[in-house]
Amino acid sequence: MKVDRIEVEQILLTHLEVVLKTKKVKHQLQVQLIELNVPVEEINSIISNVESVSNLDIPMLYGLTKALYEVTEDKIFNPDRYFGKREIKEAEIVLSQSVQERITLPIHFEECTKIKFDSYITKISIQNLVKLYDSQLIIYDDETQRGVNYKTNKSGGIVRTPIVNKASVKRIADKMASNSYFEDMITLNVFSSEVDPVTYNEESNTLTINDGAVISILDGFHRLQGGVVALQVNPHLDLELILSIRSYDHDTAQRYFGQINTVNVLMKERREELAQERLSDKVVANMQRKSEIGKQIASSNKVSDLVGELTTFDILSYAVDKVFKLERQFDVLQVSDYLIEFVAYLVGSYPAEFSTNVKLRGSHMMSHPLMFIGYIVLSHCMYENKIPLQKLSHYIDSINLTDEKLLDLLNKKKILTGNKRTREELIKYFDSAFRGVQSE
Repeated sequence: MKVDRIEVEQILLTHLEVVLKTKKVKHQLQVQLIELNVPVEEINSIISNVESVSNLDIPMLYGLTKALYEVTEDKIFNPDRYFGKREIKEAEIVLSQSVQERITLPIHFEECTKIKFDSYITKISIQNLVKLYDSQLIIYDDETQRGVNYKTNKSGGIVRTPIVNKASVKRIADKMASNSYFEDMITLNVFSSEVDPVTYNEESNTLTINDGAVISILDGFHRLQGGVVALQVNPHLDLELILSIRSYDHDTAQRYFGQINTVNVLMKERREELAQERLSDKVVANMQRKSEIGKQIASSNKVSDLVGELTTFDILSYAVDKVFKLERQFDVLQVSDYLIEFVAYLVGSYPAEFSTNVKLRGSHMMSHPLMFIGYIVLSHCMYENKIPLQKLSHYIDSINLTDEKLLDLLNKKKILTGNKRTREELIKYFDSAFRGVQSE
């Protein structure tokens, strides 16, 4: 290399984090990496954890650099600055060989039935389904799926991995490989903000997934993984699957996924989050997307210290539902906007206490997941009485974090689920406490 590899990695790490903050640019980068034949597992690793750049071999490092240069046109990513002509030639050879018989968009499905303008049904062989996956056309979108697990890699970085029941995948693979698996349905979602995702020809009953669209697996990830394994055991496997193709936006895809789970049942908290049946669910979903603690709101029934999560979707939604009067979408918008601003003042006033780095937090009681019930009660008090958010710290500082009654409530149960009575008692506790402060 023309430049020390460590220096190249540092440049990529610094700029990649900025690039990935923009959803449109992130999507363009994914598409460009696919075009360069960078393997899907490498793409997922880079997108979910930029520090994985240090684990890339030279061809993949070149591919990432070139993709960034193509997308941003920033000279700092020009591969010629870092790689010699021979290295570039060898890297391009490796990348060109990384995917055999790669399928590219557009792709056509004949004998396809239109159910609605955004819903179609057809069939697909397991061979072609896996080929789509191997061609990096099918992605796992954790926001419309079961979520992710967080793990640390060898270098200490945090890696996001799909939530998969390995035993279920093995059972499916064994049955498929032995030709004893009954045809089942796979659901894909095709979406894009840049092009029309799909085109349907009414005369020929042909559905086309257009170039530039993104395909995610909406239901059947375990079956897909089982198919990948089964074909390694039995390359001549002959199995047709029912294929449902949807063209949903992000929110609709989430609600659909929350509706369908059967075999590998979702955790109750994640199912409710996706379904968004309560108006309070919509408020917290807005907080996830727009507030300063959005990425620190866990979808599961527990928080992960690895990524600095603070509380759960279920806890926040419960508190919002109990203390705010939500009757229509107008209320959702108003309360969402207020809570997003409230959280900005809360985190801004106590940055260390709500840091994503758990080690920086002083009083762990202040960032206890159930304490957010208290913060929601306080937000309602200030909202109803039109108290300026600039006075927020006065109310927070009035909380006695050593009060035995409060400590008993927070530590009553080690798990955060099945504690409805505790939650109700916390609401009463904070309602009483903040009424007292207000009257002073």
